[in-house]
Amino acid sequence: FIQAEAASRLGLIQVLEGARQMTAVKVTKLEAARHQLDAAIELFFTADNPMAVHTLTAAAYNVLKDLAKREGLEYPFIKSGFLDSIPKQQRSSVWAFLHNPENFLKHADRDPDDVLELNPQLTELLLLDACSYFKHSGAPAPRHFDAIKAWGGNLRADIDPASPLGLATTQVIAALKAAGKQHFWQWYNQLLESKRLSSGAL
Repeated sequence: FIQAEAASRLGLIQVLEGARQMTAVKVTKLEAARHQLDAAIELFFTADNPMAVHTLTAAAYNVLKDLAKREGLEYPFIKSGFLDSIPKQQRSSVWAFLHNPENFLKHADRDPDDVLELNPQLTELLLLDACSYFKHSGAPAPRHFDAIKAWGGNLRADIDPASPLGLATTQVIAALKAAGKQHFWQWYNQLLESKRLSSGAL
């Protein structure tokens, strides 16, 4: 048994040494958050995996919140400006509602027997709020930014929501949402493909 354990440890050391020699992937905080949001958005529409979506969303959100604070930006807003506006006697319960799910999904040292009741609407709200950072910072947005923006009902800045075009667009998006996330995702990708073909891109 001792010899087998020693051999196993030696094998693990060799694997780790080999990993150290591989080319590392270098990424900035902003790039990491953008990649996490892209994965979260795609999973949000295509997979029945709310825990993975929430974990990715929360990780990206917290990075962007810290970057926004450093840059003097207001968004993402929910865990900063909104939370600060809550009366002190209610703030702790709201803080727990916002943060407990992500902490549950990351740790088990203090609550190994707890059970999580995750509200998918919280995940969607945080996902939309996280993406708002890119609208206000001017940084390159995630690839699927327009999909989640449309899902949230945000029209282009040049479209008046009260105009015929704005009303028609809102109605179309509402109908697509009613058909479900996967149907909405298919529509979004078909729209991207038609834009690609019309622009003559290969």
